[in-house]
Amino acid sequence: MILATRLLLLLFLATFTNSISPSFLLAFDETMQSIKTGNITGVYYAAGSAVAKMHNRKLKEYNLRLIAEASEGSVSNIDDVANGLASFGIAQANALYFAKNGKHYWQDSPQDKLRSVLGLYTEAFTIVAAVDADINSLADLKGKTVNIGELGSTDSIQATSILKTVGLDLEKDLTISEKPTYEATELLQQGDIDAYFYTVGHPNLSIKEASHGDRKIMIVAPDQELIDSISQREDLVDMVIPIDYYTELANKEPIHSIGVKAILFCNSDADKEVVYHIVKEVFENFELFKQQHPAFANLTPEKLSTGLIVPLHPGAERYFKEAGLLR
Repeated sequence: MILATRLLLLLFLATFTNSISPSFLLAFDETMQSIKTGNITGVYYAAGSAVAKMHNRKLKEYNLRLIAEASEGSVSNIDDVANGLASFGIAQANALYFAKNGKHYWQDSPQDKLRSVLGLYTEAFTIVAAVDADINSLADLKGKTVNIGELGSTDSIQATSILKTVGLDLEKDLTISEKPTYEATELLQQGDIDAYFYTVGHPNLSIKEASHGDRKIMIVAPDQELIDSISQREDLVDMVIPIDYYTELANKEPIHSIGVKAILFCNSDADKEVVYHIVKEVFENFELFKQQHPAFANLTPEKLSTGLIVPLHPGAERYFKEAGLLR
């Protein structure tokens, strides 16, 4: 009985192997490298997928497949790339700034092997609040329940810094929730929180979903004085959040806020040819790349090659010089 079963199994395997195409078999021999992004509803994942799509158009020529991989975001992406657990990652410029200088999560442990590949879209510091919570400014957060993101996340670092800047004591003035940002929409709609902090590219699917809930929402604009003071830092800029995509949002005008660039980065020992080809394919298919997500619509070659915080990888530098974007 056992011998008969084995013979049948061998016959099945032989038949299966002969029936599949050579290209299917060769697919298992492809070299693959990952781009760590963020959760699948965010723009990081869309950006990583778009970069991979441009590169993989020449899959046979490069014999390398790039794959966008969901992750916990900037902090974990930086750690994974720095420790050789991922080839590429996407992170906020301020997270790369902290990592490079050994601050916050990387206190006294500067990450000096991080290298930039491409600047991507700009994310906005976004405060989503329930309309019924009567929050029209950052000062109005006093006495409210606010989600700032998981401890150690870039959302948490930024929210904590900004709340302190406007004079709010996290222990005395607020009830703080530290749930993952992807849970915040549900928490808000359930009435568990009044507002949440989210640094994200716009338009964003989770915010659009939140705006269609029973509990109406708005985006709270930071005070102009705060925007002016914070945007003096090299890793932050001022920007405007468009609202055309959010048809159910309570806001009727675009919101002035603080922006932080999302950057594709790698380790200093990443292969120069691989990095060169990634940058080359994004630039040579630039209009197609911009069509991959509405957040990319206003990108320019200059935005992709400037404000990159950490040193430029030699492979990216080579392309930028060839394209006349660097001297």
